[in-house]
Amino acid sequence: MSDILTIFLPFVLLLGTIIICMVLEAFDLDHRIFAPVTIIGSLLSLYVIILGIGSSITYVFGNPTDLLDFSSGTGLLVIDDFFRFFAMIFLIVLLLVSTSSIDYMGSERNVGIYYMLLIFATIGMMLVAAANDLLVMFVAWELGSVPVYALAAFQKTRPETSESALKFFLIGAMSSAFILFGISLVYGIAGTTSIDGVVTSFADTTSYSPLHLLALMFLLVGFGYKMAAVPFHAWAVDVYQGTPTTVTTFLAAGSKALGFVAVFRLIVAGLTEIDIIWGYLFAILAILTMTLGNVVALVQENIKRMLAYSSIAHAGYILIALAAVTSSPISSIIGNLDFSVAEFSLAAAEMHILTHALMKIVAFTAVIVIAFSIHSEKIEDYVGLRKKHPWLTFGLTIALLSLLGVPPLAGFVSKVLLFFAAIYADLIWLAVIGIINSAISIFYYIRVIKLMIIDTPVEERDDVAVIPVERMTPFPIPLSYQLTISVAVLLIIIIGILPSPFLDFALAAAQNLLGA
Repeated sequence: MSDILTIFLPFVLLLGTIIICMVLEAFDLDHRIFAPVTIIGSLLSLYVIILGIGSSITYVFGNPTDLLDFSSGTGLLVIDDFFRFFAMIFLIVLLLVSTSSIDYMGSERNVGIYYMLLIFATIGMMLVAAANDLLVMFVAWELGSVPVYALAAFQKTRPETSESALKFFLIGAMSSAFILFGISLVYGIAGTTSIDGVVTSFADTTSYSPLHLLALMFLLVGFGYKMAAVPFHAWAVDVYQGTPTTVTTFLAAGSKALGFVAVFRLIVAGLTEIDIIWGYLFAILAILTMTLGNVVALVQENIKRMLAYSSIAHAGYILIALAAVTSSPISSIIGNLDFSVAEFSLAAAEMHILTHALMKIVAFTAVIVIAFSIHSEKIEDYVGLRKKHPWLTFGLTIALLSLLGVPPLAGFVSKVLLFFAAIYADLIWLAVIGIINSAISIFYYIRVIKLMIIDTPVEERDDVAVIPVERMTPFPIPLSYQLTISVAVLLIIIIGILPSPFLDFALAAAQNLLGA
């Protein structure tokens, strides 16, 4: 494929899909056509991204007099395997969320706008992964965030939706202010908005001042909000519970990764040569985040709140890899490997972001169907679910076991990689804390599985203080939900059994980022 086709076609396909949705919305055509159009557009874009894997690193818009001159060594955007890896994640999330939305949003007005907002947010997230300039990154960040604020409030008739959407918007606006102020400080220090120039400037530790630390802290606070890392996590639980469940899926699987992408692109690439103190900072954040997420999840009675705290805990696991990036390796181990600790750590983080997205897609899609069936999101009402929905019980069980880290599922592979990253970086104590936290999560994941599979169904019990039998009536599962769960479960199993191609891709992405 030519450079122009490899670079621009994924974005052109998505923009073309938006235009088609706008035309269809203007003519008020059958709302059932929007989802297939979005699915086809995202599939084609994903296909082009996959075709470009392994291509050389290309800088875009580096020559002001010739925007199509890709020969310069710098530019506003950088198209590499790091960009392609996360573009693949975002497009998979868009594809599966669009599929599950066919029936979930089928009765909503202006459903075409819903799909256009999903695509706009995806384009913004993809541009953040490709950004090589601070201002471009901020504009892309807003493009990836603002449509999600609107999506969170899409079902305006639900009081809890309006409340959570307002909270989401206010905290999001505050985080953007932190990012913008951090960027202004970075520009004042480095004298450039080019990320290459910023990394070079900040790598000179001899000129460090408190202003350097302040600038990076502002950026970490802004990005930490999107990652839902402690202490910036408070918004996530209420928003996950109050927003439409398909939007919650998009938040947990796609939008959450946006914060990590920005941290990888802007901060981690420049911190590998700075100081080990950043490793300890990320380690402390990892411990606080995964511990709070797992402990508080133990006492949740609402399945969406439990999954929200689970997402917070998994953000902590990913932060383990960021701690390992800036730590000293064990020379006797790393000397026998073909990659550095930083590259392996970033690859482990990328793998867990991918697997976490798939697991949360399955979990939240299953929650949608179960809520329609039993009219409840309480965990205790999942008792005996196997009797009414054996296939749905199987899918949710696979997702929960993978989140727990049971082999041979994808979650096991990515967790092991994260813990090995800590071991390679001589942070064995951090790996041990991560394993302990993983053990804590057994209780709330297995609780749900036990209720669904082992506990006595309500119609077979003599206890009258339980939900009525009629609330457990079988719910015919629409094809859209079946496809979404089936594809995601299949990918979870494939990555768990054959992780090598995905890990090789993640390593290439990490090497592109750190090598650049």
